[in-house]
Parts: sequence; structure tokens; C-alpha cells
Amino acid sequence: MTWLSKPRTAGSLLPSLVFFVLSGTPAFADNTFANNKGPVTAAAVLDRYVRITGGVSLWHAQKSETDDLEGRALDDDHVVLRATITTTRAGDSVSVVHIPEEATEGVSKGTAWAVSGFSGVRIKRGPERDEAIRESRMLEEGDWHSLYSHAQLAGIENLDGRLCYKVQLSAQTAEWFDADSGLLVRRETSELSPSGAIPVGFTVESWAEHSGLKQPSVMLAWRGDFHYRLSVKTVYNNSTRPTLPPAVADYLAAERAGTALPNAEEIIERHIYVSGGLEAFENLKTQRISGTLTFLSSNTEAHVDSWASDGGRYYQAVDVPGLGLQEEGSDGVVSWERSPVLGPRVKLRADHNGLGVTMDAAQVVAWRQSIREVRTEARERIDGHDCYRVRLMPRGNSPALMRWYDKRTGLLYRTQIALATDMGALPTLMTFEEYRDVAGFKWPTRVRMVVSGQNLLFSVGDLRLNEPIPGTVFDLPVEVKQMAQKKPDDSL
Repeated sequence: MTWLSKPRTAGSLLPSLVFFVLSGTPAFADNTFANNKGPVTAAAVLDRYVRITGGVSLWHAQKSETDDLEGRALDDDHVVLRATITTTRAGDSVSVVHIPEEATEGVSKGTAWAVSGFSGVRIKRGPERDEAIRESRMLEEGDWHSLYSHAQLAGIENLDGRLCYKVQLSAQTAEWFDADSGLLVRRETSELSPSGAIPVGFTVESWAEHSGLKQPSVMLAWRGDFHYRLSVKTVYNNSTRPTLPPAVADYLAAERAGTALPNAEEIIERHIYVSGGLEAFENLKTQRISGTLTFLSSNTEAHVDSWASDGGRYYQAVDVPGLGLQEEGSDGVVSWERSPVLGPRVKLRADHNGLGVTMDAAQVVAWRQSIREVRTEARERIDGHDCYRVRLMPRGNSPALMRWYDKRTGLLYRTQIALATDMGALPTLMTFEEYRDVAGFKWPTRVRMVVSGQNLLFSVGDLRLNEPIPGTVFDLPVEVKQMAQKKPDDSL
């Protein structure tokens, strides 16, 4: 799961590990283990764990297991995770998450899937599918000899005053077992996410017995930099089997019929990837764009200069023949605009829309934070491009956004939004007809717009990314600064 890596009773043993023998054995409370002849091996450590937690026969007697889990933050003890996880020896599983948000995911006959209110049904593929299938196995330690015939004993380490055997399960995963008791102490691994591999793991704090098996009941867990306490509230053995949700069954039927639409999250993430990648957007600090805005009905051309930087700072100037210089900007705190007709005005930061010539890298990276629901609605052909139409529902009361992504390139081709103005929301259609390769990005450089029925075309001339911007560009004009000082902070 993206939130939780379920702590196994002895951890997930991954395949293709190199058998390794480490000599040197301390004293053990378990006499059978201590009296073994020859050097200690990973096999001996794992066999001992299976034996002292119930034995192979008892492990094999369990055909399914359902765990009710709860995670609490360490700082204020509030609930950060509540989930029910069902796994089976056959490899099918269902995880139902209630906190932090309602979602369900699982594995059914080798198909890994997820369902959420945020984006609907998604079928996992590639490494993510492989990881989900590994996580779906229950009590696999009892079968580790057949499932994982190799294991590497990496050393003996002191963890919090306890001498432990470190068993290296893969390049990413390691587990530590108490040399005295033989019980699992710690597990460290990594988990796939849209931003890459995230370190996850847990340290066992207490144990409980269920159906004769001794299993971890409270763990100090972590995911990246976030630490929380994970408790197993209840355990049910051989009581229930996971079933495939109807929405997933319907999607798989549509997929077999060739009518299924890809998940909207995957479409948006593909656009981010092909246009530069998540890491590149995280490191995008400055933009300098200049070009020509053409009013097609009158063939009038306006010159546009636009600067943007991290911290929410921007400045945009549009010099329109006959109307003069139209400006808007922000120093990261105060947003403003100024024109020859209306003069200067301080405005809400949320009012900023610009011409769409700049992209807020922070919003690209964390786009999910501003959206409460996203769905792929249809396939459509636009201007000769086969596109997926995606609807995004922002948080709050903002109207829905519509986007069309090119099926072949993965890039955003068209978007439909409502620009907030003093005259109300203006329906706006923007078509990204051309992209240019600049500094590792594919950047839109020819944007056709229809704003409240008026046809415009923006053509980028100079485009510079991650280059220094003069420090005075984002300074507030004197009259704007004076106006801002008269306004309460909550009105900005």
C-alpha cells in the first residue's frame, strides 16, 4: 500500500538471495538452537523463529488471516491510520483503509488492484504489481524453504542493547532477530510511490498469541520521515476470504473487452514524467518567458514578459497596443495588478491566473493536494489527436477542470478552466499546440486560447528555466505597497 507496509509476523522474505554462512555463535536461551552443530546460518535463524512462534504445522494450518490495524502519531496520539487487512495462503488479499482516506486495494488471482474515492479503479502493473503480490502472501515464513531457498546472514549487531542477527533478504530489505529469544526485532525495506522508493519499517514493541501463533502486536513504525505507533487490534484466522469489489470486476471485464479507460492518476503522472519528471519539477526554481500574444480577431499583437520563482513570486507584463501596459505580480505575500484604466489594486493571491505561460512547479509536484476527485471520462479525437478526457474536481467550491491528454505523447493537449475576474468566472479553453525541449523539460511554447469567446494565440520567444532573475523583479510598486499596508493580512 502507498500508506502502509503491513508488518508480517516475520517479514517478507524476498527471492533470489545468496546463501551465506557466518561463524560465531553467542549463548542462547533456546537450547535446541544453541546446540546446533556448525556455524549459524540465515536458514537456522529463520527456522528457529518459525519453531518458537508456533511451529511449521501450526503455521500451515492457517489458510487466511484478517488483522484490524490502528496507527497513532507519536507527538499527539491522534489516529493516522485505521485499516483491515485480509491475506490468504493462496495469495489473494484485500486491504480496506478508513483513515487517512477511504480506499481499498488487493490482489485477486495475480491481478493487483486499488479503488479509491479519489480516482476510482486502478490496476497495478510492473514493479508495483510485483510488490503488491509479495505483500499479499500470509504467514509465508512457514514456507520459506520452498518460497525462498536462499538467505544471507549479514552479521551480528547490537540494537538497543540486544544482540541481533541481521538477515539480508534483498538489496532493499533486512530483518533483525534477537539472538537470545529468536524473535523478530526490526524490519527495514522500501516501498514504491509516485515520488520514488520510500524507506519503511518497524521495530517490534510487544507480542500477542493468536490461534497458537505468537505474532507482533505493537510496533514503532516509520514511512520516510514520518514515525507512528502501529497496533494490531484484533486478529481472525481462517474466518474470511477476500472478495473482488464489483467496481474492479466491472473494470476488468471492460479491459478484456477493450473498452476500459486508464486511471486518471496514471494519465496525469505520465504527463509529469514525459514533460520533465517529478524530480525536475521539484528543482525548478525560476522561469523567464517572453513572447507575443495575438488577438486573432483584430490581428493585434501584444508583447508579454513573465517571470516566476519559487515561493509564489511572479511578475507578468502585457503591453497591449491602444490599452497600455497591463501588469500583475506577487512578492510571495502580496498579490497585485495594475493597468492604465483601473490603476493599482491589491487582490487575493488565489485570484492569480495569468496567461498560462508559467507553471507553478509546487502545484505540479503536489497536484493531489488541491484536488478532491479525478476521473477519466472518455476518449476523444481533437485536432487529429487521440486524447483522454480527464475531469478534476478541486477542493472547496471551485468549478471542475477539464483536461485532454494526448494518448500518443502523454502530454497535456487541452485544458478547460474558469478564470476568476472582477466580472466573474470567464470560461477559458487553452490548447497546447507545441512543446519545446528546454533545460530537460518539454515546455508549451504555442498556446491557442479562447477566453470568453475571444480567440488568442500566445507564441513563446525567449524561454529560460533555472536561470538567475534580478532581485528587484518581484518588488511591489510603491503605490501597491502603500495599499497593502492599509489592508488586514487576511484580506490578501
